Amino acid sequence: MKHHRPAGLIRPVLTLLLAASGAAQSQAQAQDTKQMDWVPYLNLPPELQTERARHCKGAYTDPLRNLDRNDSPSDEMINADADQSQMQGDTVKLSGDVNLSQGYRKLRGDQASYDTIGGTGELEGNVVFREPGILMTGDSAWVNSQTGEAIMQGGSFLSHNEHIRGNADTIRRREDEIIELSNASYTYCPPVNEVWALKTEGLELDTENGVGTARKAKFTIKDRPFFYLPYMQFPIDDRRMTGFLWPDLGRDSSGGLDIAAPYYWNIAPNYDLTLTPRVVTERGFMGEVQARYLGPIAGEWDFGGSYIPKDDKYKKDVPDSDGERWLVYADQDSLVKERWRTDVDFTEVSDVDYLNDIGTTELNVRQSTHLAQRGQLDYLGDNWLGEIRFEQFQTIAKDIRNNPYKKLPQMSLRRTAAQEDGKLNVLYAGEYTEFDHESLLTGQRLYNEVGVNYPVSWIFGFLKGTAKYRHLNYNLEDTVNTTDGPDKKPDLGAPMASLDGGLFFERDMTWRGNGYLQTLEPRLYYLWSDFEDQTGLPNFDTSRLTFSYNQIFRETRFSGRDRIDDANQVSAGVTTRIINQESGDEVLFASVGQIYYFEDRLVTVGAPREEDKESNSAIAAEFGFQPWQDAVFSSSWLYDINNDRMDETHFLLSWETQKQRIFNVGYNWRRYKGVDPRFRDINQVDLSTAFPIATHWALFFQTLYDLDENESVNDLVGLEYNDCCWRVRVVHQRNLNQEFGSAVGSIVKQKKATYVEFQLKGLGGVGTRVTSIIEEFIRGYESSDE
Repeated sequence: MKHHRPAGLIRPVLTLLLAASGAAQSQAQAQDTKQMDWVPYLNLPPELQTERARHCKGAYTDPLRNLDRNDSPSDEMINADADQSQMQGDTVKLSGDVNLSQGYRKLRGDQASYDTIGGTGELEGNVVFREPGILMTGDSAWVNSQTGEAIMQGGSFLSHNEHIRGNADTIRRREDEIIELSNASYTYCPPVNEVWALKTEGLELDTENGVGTARKAKFTIKDRPFFYLPYMQFPIDDRRMTGFLWPDLGRDSSGGLDIAAPYYWNIAPNYDLTLTPRVVTERGFMGEVQARYLGPIAGEWDFGGSYIPKDDKYKKDVPDSDGERWLVYADQDSLVKERWRTDVDFTEVSDVDYLNDIGTTELNVRQSTHLAQRGQLDYLGDNWLGEIRFEQFQTIAKDIRNNPYKKLPQMSLRRTAAQEDGKLNVLYAGEYTEFDHESLLTGQRLYNEVGVNYPVSWIFGFLKGTAKYRHLNYNLEDTVNTTDGPDKKPDLGAPMASLDGGLFFERDMTWRGNGYLQTLEPRLYYLWSDFEDQTGLPNFDTSRLTFSYNQIFRETRFSGRDRIDDANQVSAGVTTRIINQESGDEVLFASVGQIYYFEDRLVTVGAPREEDKESNSAIAAEFGFQPWQDAVFSSSWLYDINNDRMDETHFLLSWETQKQRIFNVGYNWRRYKGVDPRFRDINQVDLSTAFPIATHWALFFQTLYDLDENESVNDLVGLEYNDCCWRVRVVHQRNLNQEFGSAVGSIVKQKKATYVEFQLKGLGGVGTRVTSIIEEFIRGYESSDE
């Protein structure tokens, strides 16, 4: 709550409005405060029937929640209702259902006296003190109308917004709006079901900063003592504060019992630190550290690491290791003056097994076959985009013999000026890269493309012609074979041209009484690129792009810049959409298309493929359907018309309701066309759900199942109990680690792990490892604090 100080010493004027309605109003207020503004769930207005209210079977409703808080009550007049009143000098005596109001501040009692000179008042009997978001009740009270200070004897308190309540022998609401309580109890639980409470000799609640401070605190469950702390601080809302978080508990088959106790240090509003001592019983003691910083120039930083001085289990499994293992990472992103953008993504581990064996609890690190180590600076001009990047990778997949090339550095420049309709637009893209490697051919590569395009668009379609010249230049350093190495400075170039055109047709339609717009969008794309023999050229970073519907309209079939592909082909495709005219939502789309080749493709990477000699590509199709707002179905296919077989099939059905019910059903089939015996077709089903099975219980489930091997690659099952004032989650995960980088390599070992997450609402809680696992494996799931 924000404290409003008076602009000056303005003495309030006490206006006595004695009305017969006073008694009826006070009786309604007394009934309202009997259960501290608690309203059962079914009696709540729709806007207050939140997920938290459902778990709590009700909610606190603040009758003053819609009042304007811009004006301080100390600058307002005092209005009063009472059965009787009399003036004794400078003191006004009120009795019989006394109701006072001063701006948004409301008070009531059986009797009251008010000092018009000092601006102080005393109330006795069934006292109620209200401001938006705050309710205090008691036997008697003293109030300062100029400062807002109030002292309540034998009372209770409620903070509607923070969902906290309690009682105390004495409640003092200070001028700075901090609430002090003596011999007090504190809980987040509703009045109908008090599971836990914090009972203290002294309690201070700072709602402005979201901090609670307790002295000589006894934590009780169902009125039974559970533990004692002489002093503690805790958050009373979702803001984080300095102190120990709830411990992170787990157990996995590779390390045994895993216990972590994070300590969070809220150093300043824009930077903080988390220190996590951690014990893995079969490996030893270790520590993690995470630091975060947010600044106007340096941007957002997240960096840290973990260290275990002696991993007993790893030293036993790998005899030549001393057991010392570590991880470091940094993640940064900034945008300065809408022009300069920086990006850092760096992760390094001591050994390839670290992430699988140990992992992390608090750190923002994801496992991958290649850990990026990249720093990048971009300049975003009005017409140009410039970029300089330093990049390398640490490979942690055991089957990959060589790390990717290092780019130290890579610099690029691209013209990004808007393409004006009906005018000739200049195009340019250039890239210089220095490639480094421990054991392979190294050197520099310079790529340039320059050209023009001429776009024309109408309401019924578009047409765009493009012409370019692409050029490659190398300066190679043959460290592999110094005598008969390749040409040290090869270069080549080739022209290309394309013509892209499409039409738009629309018609109105109705379905089940609703109006829709259906489109039909045929498109033709002709691409020609001259052939240049590129035999013997190095391949630093180039591979074939994954073929899909969008790929048939691209001007290259390769990623990277080591190949200038030849082409003489035309692509034909058509898309239809159905759009809800009222909401603008696209409820259905479907696309199908194919490439027709007039010549064989001669430029390739790796071994030549038979498909490069075929006269047409596979038929590519995509389909999406949203039958209602909560459900989405998407699918894609690749059908090889030459061999009369399906090459790829993917589909995903996702259904999500407002009550955290999520269902995902996915299927992936992909034919492997290579010759490496370690790899095979992918034929997998992916099922996942987050499903409330009762008011307080929810089930989490995910499995990735390999239909060819009749084996589950990854399983997750979890159970949550989410009460109004506490929550616990248990998640068990099983995964098969692959020897090869692909998801279809040989299985080498199985890992099982169980993790527990516990939270006392109103006292903070843990929400890192278990939450991130569920969000990663169940598509669309986002954890809620409610």
